[in-house]
Amino acid sequence: MLNALTVDVEDYYHVSAFEPYLDYKNWEYLPSRVESNIMRILEILEDRKVKATFFVLGWVADRNPSLIRKIYGEGHEIASHGYSHKLTYEMTPDEFRDDVRKSKKAIED
Repeated sequence: MLNALTVDVEDYYHVSAFEPYLDYKNWEYLPSRVESNIMRILEILEDRKVKATFFVLGWVADRNPSLIRKIYGEGHEIASHGYSHKLTYEMTPDEFRDDVRKSKKAIED
């Protein structure tokens, strides 16, 4: 049986439902759980010899480049989940283009 598995590489405070309560400007000061959680997921996938696509938030990539290199180094696919987790239908075309470019640069770096 062929299956697909994707993982969002983001923290709890990146979810748009929390936007009214956790302002983007404060993300930097909130405790992050993303690295430890992704490391555990990588262990589970390695134990089972499974590969996945990891949708990385550019904001996370900027702050955890070694984590992104580890995901890639273990043979998983890296994809963009945008930079700041803004909803696309709430962005102008220019804002969307800037967000994609910023995310792409963060992930590639």
